[in-house]
Amino acid sequence: VMIDCDGGDVELDREMIETIRDPPTHIIRNAIDHGIEAPAARLASGKREIGLIAIAARQTGNTIAILISDDGRGLDEERIAEKAIATGLIT
Repeated sequence: VMIDCDGGDVELDREMIETIRDPPTHIIRNAIDHGIEAPAARLASGKREIGLIAIAARQTGNTIAILISDDGRGLDEERIAEKAIATGLIT
């Protein structure tokens, strides 16, 4: 996996970093573990062998947005719906 970071000019204080550290870590870990395909599968689907995770930080006034995306296979909406029905979250 290759990581592309943008927004190095956005500054966060230590307390803010401690507050937001766990969710981005979880999202990145999930992208690597579940979203990005194995190299052979990526090549078979016409993608480059190495997956890309892009992390960007943007600041507008006193609001900071952190955007995380990957070029993996995406979400299997049908499987998610089946799981939600099976667990009783939706009918």
